[in-house]
Amino acid sequence: MNVADAFANGVLAAAGFFWDSLFGLIFGFLVSAIVQVALTPATMERFLGPNLKGLLYAAGFGIISSACSYGATAAARGFYRNGADARAVFAFLISSTNMNLAILILFWSLLGWRFAFAEFFGGIVIIAVVTAGLSALFRNGELARLQRAYVSEQTEEEDGEECCHHHHDASGSAARPKLSEAATWRQVGKTALADVKMLRTELVAGYLIAGFASAVIPAGRLAGALHAVGAVPYVGYLLLLLAGLAIAVATFVCSMGNVPVARYLANAGIPLGANTSFIYGDLLILPLIAIYRKSFPHRLVWAFVVLFVAGAMLAGALADLFVGRGAQSSTMGSMTLNDRFTLISNVVALIAVAAVALTARFGAAESAR
Repeated sequence: MNVADAFANGVLAAAGFFWDSLFGLIFGFLVSAIVQVALTPATMERFLGPNLKGLLYAAGFGIISSACSYGATAAARGFYRNGADARAVFAFLISSTNMNLAILILFWSLLGWRFAFAEFFGGIVIIAVVTAGLSALFRNGELARLQRAYVSEQTEEEDGEECCHHHHDASGSAARPKLSEAATWRQVGKTALADVKMLRTELVAGYLIAGFASAVIPAGRLAGALHAVGAVPYVGYLLLLLAGLAIAVATFVCSMGNVPVARYLANAGIPLGANTSFIYGDLLILPLIAIYRKSFPHRLVWAFVVLFVAGAMLAGALADLFVGRGAQSSTMGSMTLNDRFTLISNVVALIAVAAVALTARFGAAESAR
């Protein structure tokens, strides 16, 4: 393959990854904007607070919301800035990319029920490890203090940017607009665009690197490397799980783009545990970590990364133990379903964007009268 062909293939692959995850991106940024504009910190405390109920609400919301890791991260950022507990925020982030209904449907149809189960079960394991680890590392209300200081600092830095602030009443308390008002949706649109502009460098870099990695590094090489790692005496399996995560980091592929790669690795005979650890690893790609560093305190980011690695490896090992046998013999479904699902989802997402834009324009016209 010459340089021109490699470049063209890389750009086309990047465009394909973008298309596969477009609906997740759109809904992720819209959810984040709605949270920042319309929901109060008290609401975040009530539903995504520092307790088991908060974790359950967060995981449940992740199951039905964005299936794209970039979109989920944008939404998680909005939750955190509005007062949601850090453990609930990360529970949402993990469930969005591992327990989401769209992801589960695709894995079940294309790779079989074992992979779908491993995805869902693995998400529960990772959430348990991450939340328990954060509780152990940050005690006596330190998470809340860290959050207040960080959000206050970020708000001061963004002072003067209209989209990042809410209107206040005479008493100084936040006067949140209602979603039934057209002006609110104008503010939602502005906030979403501001978030996209802030994160556009990471988004563009992530998709381009994923595209060129896919074009330059054939899936066959990934499978060969994993088989070689697994053959190492005594510690091969542990290294195999870690290698699955490392390959996810190296390929920069987000959650929806993992489906065809995971399908190939399954056909190549990679153990389910290593394959699922590769799938989990989409939350560790470098552009996402760069976004985490813009969204959360740095201490919290690195604690999450370390705990996530431990949780993903444990989840992969347990998935192999319980349902790994026979995973390679599962009947693979048609990729046509993936293409149809993506097309329908993207059309719905684009309609949602058009609806927000039209409502915002109507609100602007009403305000001008």
